[in-house]
Amino acid sequence: MSDLGDEIEKLKKKIDARAYQDRKEEAGSWTHRTREDLSALQSFLAAIGGFLRGLWEIVLPAGRRIARVTPWLWRPVRALWNRLVYIEDEYKNRRLSKRRAAGFVVASFVFAWFILIPLLEFVFDVGLYLATVKHDEVVYLTNSQEIIPEDNVHSVQGCYELPCTDENSFYFRIRATLFNEVWSLVHGRGLFFPDYVAASVPLSISQCTITSYGLRLKLIMRGIDIYPDLLKTECTPMTGEGSTE
Repeated sequence: MSDLGDEIEKLKKKIDARAYQDRKEEAGSWTHRTREDLSALQSFLAAIGGFLRGLWEIVLPAGRRIARVTPWLWRPVRALWNRLVYIEDEYKNRRLSKRRAAGFVVASFVFAWFILIPLLEFVFDVGLYLATVKHDEVVYLTNSQEIIPEDNVHSVQGCYELPCTDENSFYFRIRATLFNEVWSLVHGRGLFFPDYVAASVPLSISQCTITSYGLRLKLIMRGIDIYPDLLKTECTPMTGEGSTE
């Protein structure tokens, strides 16, 4: 009876080993790898498709509103073009003046570059501020540095709580935008100087009370290089782990 039990156990082990070998060969086969690659690609494309669909559902209503407003914006430009660019000859016929047309194009470019685009950015920043502003938020900051000297743009890194990890870390930008200047003046802080805001963050890890606004999505920050703006900082260097003295 014992010999029969041993034979059954050996047969079972042999069957299990054979089944394991078959699964191993199947897993290493070209067909199995191709099937797994196609499945992973399908999941990836489905995720991308879902993201684009969600983005489209957000952008489409905004695009429709812009399309409704566009004719109202174009009509005054067209009226100015007809009024300023065309002249009448001695026979009262309207003719296009190349000199006036060139001047109109140059003036339009100057207006768009120095007035219209900054105004649109200001309006966008106002909406972003109202939707995302965080007042008197306590975070831990360090390593402020000037990254674009010609534009006086500074970077500050930190985390929401200690210890800092790749999950709770973030970056801020300190920039002298039109909105940041207006915000500083409205709050009685004078002109907005990115250097002074960045200088208030010590090199060592510090507990800081900040005011900031902007999206904090890592995909947007790393993928599109858009970071939240830091407006105000009050920092105390950490002298011990998790405590200030």
